[in-house]
Amino acid sequence: MSGKDLLRTLAVTGLLLGTACSAADRPAEEAGGRLRTGLTDAERKTLGGAEERLIAGCMRDKGFEYGLDPDGPRGEVPTRRFGLDDVAWARAHGYGLAEAARSGDRGGKAAAGKSPQARYIASLPPRRQAEFDRALNGTDRDAIVVPAPGRGQIFTSADGCQADARRGLYGDLRKWTEAKAAVVNLEYLTFDEVVAEPSYTKALADWKACMKARGLAYPSSSEAIGAVVEENRSRTAEEARKREVTVAVADAECNRAAGLARTGARLQREHVRDAAHNEFARQTRYYTQAVTTALDRARSVAGSD
Repeated sequence: MSGKDLLRTLAVTGLLLGTACSAADRPAEEAGGRLRTGLTDAERKTLGGAEERLIAGCMRDKGFEYGLDPDGPRGEVPTRRFGLDDVAWARAHGYGLAEAARSGDRGGKAAAGKSPQARYIASLPPRRQAEFDRALNGTDRDAIVVPAPGRGQIFTSADGCQADARRGLYGDLRKWTEAKAAVVNLEYLTFDEVVAEPSYTKALADWKACMKARGLAYPSSSEAIGAVVEENRSRTAEEARKREVTVAVADAECNRAAGLARTGARLQREHVRDAAHNEFARQTRYYTQAVTTALDRARSVAGSD
């Protein structure tokens, strides 16, 4: 199926969804659902896969090859805002520093550079490479500008295959970009409130006391990691690995004993939920509605293969 046919499928699906149930035009609470503040790994894979298929069809229509990633969209790397509490993982990986140093490629850029898609683009003459970029990313990457609360602004294209794919899934591109920019930042925006909570400061004090009793006096887990990195500059790889694991295991055991990560995660859920229902209610409602509709549209794209 061509890219245009896929987008027509989405348009019909959107029309049916809109006429069959008007819930997408009402606040999510009224529609009988809870406000969304993120995606599951399965949902991320479904939406990412649909977006890639739409882009591929669009690029083919424009005369270019666009290969789908055989492994599919990757899940987001979990962030440990409140430290490491997985003792088994710490025993196996430490903080993950040694593995990152050995690979020298945290983001997988080296592998991406050797992908069939990268080789195809490199094989094109300069003029066609520029045309490929315009077809994919549009004629003006700064056409849409929206605020990213706490982080400045986000700029994105209004045309091109990527923009068309996202518009086909999520609807109004400006509203979607603004809503997503707010919702994905809610954890970041509420972090200072979380760590100021008495229950969190108590858990952090317990973690510090536990670490100090083991001869590891650090004010926080991030400070412990920084110290390990600095100390290991003068160690052999084997010594560095041993030290990293020792500190990481102690960190994780103390974190678990103090309930630091559990407390932080619980408080963050509460603060994010409060922000989603109050200060960022408008953006969160749109995000919830757009994602709900996009998941239905994504399944229709998958079913059209």
